[in-house]
Amino acid sequence: MPLILEISGIIAPLFFIAGIGYVWGNSGRPFDTTKVSMLCLNFGVPALIFSTLTRLEISLTAFANFIGIFAIFIAANLVIGAILLRAFHLEIPAFLPALAFPNNGNLGLPLCLFAFGSDGLAFGISVFVIMSTVNIIMGFAFASGVWSFKSAFRTPLLWVIGVALIFVFVDEPPPKWLANTAELIGSMSIPLMLIALGVSLSRLEVVNLKQSFWLGLARILIGFCLGIFLSTVFGLQGPARGVLILQCTMPPAVLNYIFAVRFDREPSAVAGIIVASTLMSFVTLPLLMLVVLSG
Repeated sequence: MPLILEISGIIAPLFFIAGIGYVWGNSGRPFDTTKVSMLCLNFGVPALIFSTLTRLEISLTAFANFIGIFAIFIAANLVIGAILLRAFHLEIPAFLPALAFPNNGNLGLPLCLFAFGSDGLAFGISVFVIMSTVNIIMGFAFASGVWSFKSAFRTPLLWVIGVALIFVFVDEPPPKWLANTAELIGSMSIPLMLIALGVSLSRLEVVNLKQSFWLGLARILIGFCLGIFLSTVFGLQGPARGVLILQCTMPPAVLNYIFAVRFDREPSAVAGIIVASTLMSFVTLPLLMLVVLSG
């Protein structure tokens, strides 16, 4: 019973806040998801990263090792996804991003925070930064056919990490005014991202239900199996193990749909995968939390 109450305490806030966004989106009231997402990406999340990293209580070696393990997940995910799509004669540039790039921000970060506290959030942020960078570069490349690294370096995420790590290396806390400002701005990120996720889901339509279901299920199962495998092979324990499995199992990021629309890469089909996979993940989240909390 205590474990069930703990799981419900982690998941219920996500359902409730994303539900606010979903109801708002269905009501017809205006909500500019692009502007809100850009606000989070350019201000809220960088502030959250700075605030979390400068209070980091995890050794930098463990942190670096975790980042390396997640990089292996990204590579394996891309290979498995490409093989699966080729086997079913589906267009790789259109569908691979939805299979390979999970929603480690809107959905992943709140789960890491609620399940494992500040340590979990630190690990979760490292995953989010890597995946965001890879998603921006490779998602754009798959959709447009053009490789460009400029867009990744224009986002504040990488620069903020560099500044935060300076404070970590010199073992000095940032000035109080800076720490408080970053904490205050960063605290808006997770609620806003969850509301934006709910609004986005209310506006996406599933066209091919069967295809959306199976590809959405593939995203969750591939991620879960890779997360369990890598955490076992590398002997991860505690928050590091839980965060790796959680972040690997997240549904596709909404950014994949934005690229699909912009470059006309099966946008309706990609939207269907995101909706189907996200709805499935809400159903499977209690089981997933049971695995990561009891491990």
